[in-house]
Amino acid sequence: MSDKARMTTHKVFLLPDYEKEGEYLTKMHSVGWKLERVSGFSQHFVKCEPENVVYKLDYAANTTNYPEYIKMFADYGWEHCGRVMGFDYFRRNADGLSEEEMEIFSDPQSKLDMMKRVILTRMTPLLIIFFMGILPNMYMIVVNSMNWDRSTLLFLAVLYLGVFALYVSIFIYCIRGFRKLKKKYTE
Repeated sequence: MSDKARMTTHKVFLLPDYEKEGEYLTKMHSVGWKLERVSGFSQHFVKCEPENVVYKLDYAANTTNYPEYIKMFADYGWEHCGRVMGFDYFRRNADGLSEEEMEIFSDPQSKLDMMKRVILTRMTPLLIIFFMGILPNMYMIVVNSMNWDRSTLLFLAVLYLGVFALYVSIFIYCIRGFRKLKKKYTE
């Protein structure tokens, strides 16, 4: 095991928060914590000298030629830092770079295209699970409520209402977030 200091943070960044996540990682590097890897909602850092580094994320869910995809970013000076749930993490030394050079997307349409990929590959399956799994089970609880004892019914009702509320909250948050991003990118 290395003698370098390490730190792990647990920050939740949902689908439309990819820019905020890049900003968070950039800030951490500027105070001496270099991203080592990401796993789920955990960010693992290693102590480093503070540097002017920018982090950006891209979403390329099912890249057919992944090594070529990573090489393309490397050719433009981006170091690949990891991949989690289809999101690829890149960093680049920002000293002397223009705002355009600190972006991985060359135009707003590229950002919109990435958002479409996220919606198709992440949000659509969540909607399918919601409509084919959660709602039918909630309906079955209501239909069979006379056949169950009160404690089982209460437990299932609270469980499914909690999951229902969580899903609805995530959908609303993501829809609002994607709308804000779309407005930002089309202005």
